[in-house]
Amino acid sequence: MIKPKIGLYAVYETPEEGWQNWQEQLAQVESRLNEAGAQVITAPEAVYDDASCARVGEWFRQQEIDVLHVLVACWSFDHYSIRIQQAVQTPIIIRSIPGIRTGSIVGGQQLNCILTDIEVEHQYFYGKLENETVIHQAVVYATACAMRKRLKGARIGVVGRRTEGMTPTAVDEVEMLRLFGVQLVHFDFDELLAMANKVPDQVAEKVWQDISAKASEVTSNPRHGLATMKNYLATRQLIEERHFQAVTIGSYPRCQGTMCLPIALLNDEGLPAGCEGDINSTLSMLLLSYLSNAPIHFGEMLELNPADNTIVTSHCGAGAPSLADSVGFTLCPVRLANDGVCIRYPARTGPVTYVNLVGRKGNYRLCAFEGNAVTTGMVFEGNPLKFKLKTDIGTIFQQTAEKGFGHHWMTAYGHFGEVLQSFCKLMGISGLFPDQG
Repeated sequence: MIKPKIGLYAVYETPEEGWQNWQEQLAQVESRLNEAGAQVITAPEAVYDDASCARVGEWFRQQEIDVLHVLVACWSFDHYSIRIQQAVQTPIIIRSIPGIRTGSIVGGQQLNCILTDIEVEHQYFYGKLENETVIHQAVVYATACAMRKRLKGARIGVVGRRTEGMTPTAVDEVEMLRLFGVQLVHFDFDELLAMANKVPDQVAEKVWQDISAKASEVTSNPRHGLATMKNYLATRQLIEERHFQAVTIGSYPRCQGTMCLPIALLNDEGLPAGCEGDINSTLSMLLLSYLSNAPIHFGEMLELNPADNTIVTSHCGAGAPSLADSVGFTLCPVRLANDGVCIRYPARTGPVTYVNLVGRKGNYRLCAFEGNAVTTGMVFEGNPLKFKLKTDIGTIFQQTAEKGFGHHWMTAYGHFGEVLQSFCKLMGISGLFPDQG
């Protein structure tokens, strides 16, 4: 999971009671934030006058932090933290602590008020230093800030066109740049195939032999395997040359059976790769990759079972090999086309988060709900993943229908609903989180 970088400092005024305790208090906050999964960068001094404010602001400006975290040791002037935030240009966490004579709450409320008025992203928390809930909430918010920062400047390669007749996958390219800071770089599918044709047979053959040796069964034509690996090597070359953080492969059904395994291998290498030219879904895979220590599973809701409150999700066979259960995976022709190469397996068990991201300017919306993947068989010729939901499946179906969510759902191993909810608030987009209330 992404480790947010938190810039921690304390503010105080010497005439106020309790200022002398700032070092001990700051050390305790630092320790607990680190234990909760953050990377804390603590200022070398507290802020108590204009000179210390300038030094701390300049120091943080050089640290590449994701979010500021101010501990209000006692009442202090609000303009100190405003100046530091202006120097760093990150969101800010305000932390007030108990103490009837310190004015920590007063100072926190004062800063909270002015940051709201000048529209600076921030969160305000109050509680004892040892309050685990407050620490957890601060790290959740810091993680959302880190996700937003990572997106800025990310490049998604778009190979081929989106699937005709799949209109919800259309995106507003300028809005994606404005809202998320993500640049789309388009590349024609025929250009990719031209690159693939230049890959030497012996190089592609070696890669095909390596992946084939790991499969429990191979029924695809070796000639198709060779062509598929040329496509994989060409796509990886394209990603490296263009410095993509993610890629989506379009031009379905032309690419059916020729790009399934390349997508699977790229995801296994930690490069989010989506299907059918669906850019929003690929963006959600990139987001989830920041949170999960495993590849992201690209799928569709194929079966809803109210009896055991489960969903089966799958796509046609482009799942990362490492997501297979203990039985392993097979390499075979893709369903419907009965041609080329795809990868098949039932997905492994574990905690999961199910995510859908759709929309364009003015109506971007994200849905996330959690569950636990359970053992399943090859109930669909692809990469079936079956999971038991936390929330009633009927409620989820009704809510997702009312909000107009789409058909491509990404599964991340781990529970991340809380962080995604914080991310949506930070980005100013709508969110549906049935498990979070």
